Amino acid sequence: VHEAVAGAGRPQPVQRARRGYEGARRRLLVVDNEEADRELLGHVLAPLGFELRSAASGHDALDLIAAGYRPDAMFVDLAMPGIDGWETIRRARRLGLADAAVAIVSANAFDKGLDNDVEIAPEDFFVKPVRHTELLDWLERRLGLRWTEAAAASVPAPVQPVLRPPSRERLRALDEAVSLGYFRGIMNQLDAIDGEQPECAAWTEAQRVLARQFQFEAMGRALAEAAHAG
Repeated sequence: VHEAVAGAGRPQPVQRARRGYEGARRRLLVVDNEEADRELLGHVLAPLGFELRSAASGHDALDLIAAGYRPDAMFVDLAMPGIDGWETIRRARRLGLADAAVAIVSANAFDKGLDNDVEIAPEDFFVKPVRHTELLDWLERRLGLRWTEAAAASVPAPVQPVLRPPSRERLRALDEAVSLGYFRGIMNQLDAIDGEQPECAAWTEAQRVLARQFQFEAMGRALAEAAHAG
């Protein structure tokens, strides 16, 4: 009680309002199969001026990265269908995302103490529900942010390349090469598509990235989606 009374007259440090930050816009990727959790992080981060993308699974996140998306930081859930958060991080780094800051977001506090092979330290781990102040403190440390009290300016959404798939005939030929795991055949088919349908260049480049990483499973999903869309 005496300590409380003694400290009552001391001025308390004032936490500056964090409504934006200085410098270039930072890109953030939220990977979580729970829509409510994705939206919660979005409501906190988007108004501060971050360019935010979200993925409902590890596979969806890897497809974004393979297509050229390069976030400055990722928030990854651990328990997801398909591949879990650990494997998502491993594959993302093999796809060229070695420099991105990565945080784990999990509903299980026990996971925080687990050893891992992707260099996630305890301070890079958040237990749901995430406290907003801890989230912003982590971004400040890992991205070197300088907060401002002024609201962030409206940031236009980044223009994404149109991923226009090729004709059904070309899709079938490419699918045969993918099902065989025939790398040279895959690259030949992609070259043929570029020659006949140059408007599909963004789509074929995304497939080349996957092929070079031997991500034939992801290519198969992309081909199925393209056939369905067609």
